[in-house]
Amino acid sequence: MTDEKQKTGAERGGPRKAALELCFVSFIGIVVSAGFVVALNYDIVSARAPLFIMVPLLFLIAAQLLQTRAATEQDVLLAELSRAVRGQNRKVNVAIGFIAWMALLLALIFVMGHYAGMAAFMFVLLRLVSKESTRLSVCVTVGVTIVVYLLFEHVFNIELYRGLLFRLFAGFDF
Repeated sequence: MTDEKQKTGAERGGPRKAALELCFVSFIGIVVSAGFVVALNYDIVSARAPLFIMVPLLFLIAAQLLQTRAATEQDVLLAELSRAVRGQNRKVNVAIGFIAWMALLLALIFVMGHYAGMAAFMFVLLRLVSKESTRLSVCVTVGVTIVVYLLFEHVFNIELYRGLLFRLFAGFDF
């Protein structure tokens, strides 16, 4: 008998969990692969740590995909994946929503920089999603942004990414 922690989604909770597991592990694989490609462009000294972590991680992701796929019948898996694509699987919808929020945060940071992007994202989550008051949303957003700025810029002496707009207005080459 296999240990409960080692069972795949198909063995633990049926085809719905297997479909969600395949989607999630595939997404993680795509993100790690993209990070791997980006790390190849770094200087060798800077690339050692990311590559050292990502190579075994890619093998583990591939093994998990194969194990989950082998434990699930193809027709059942395809039926569940088509349900997920149509938006009929609530857990997949929640996972996709989370991924979309993280993609929004990444886009905001890329365009506006860490501080402005993080502040905009935090305000949207507090005000629109959590339905907090405008005053509380502004106070928490400003307070957390100031603390993060002071920690990174002054305590850790790490300059965070300023954003595409900053680079554009500062006259940096792309």
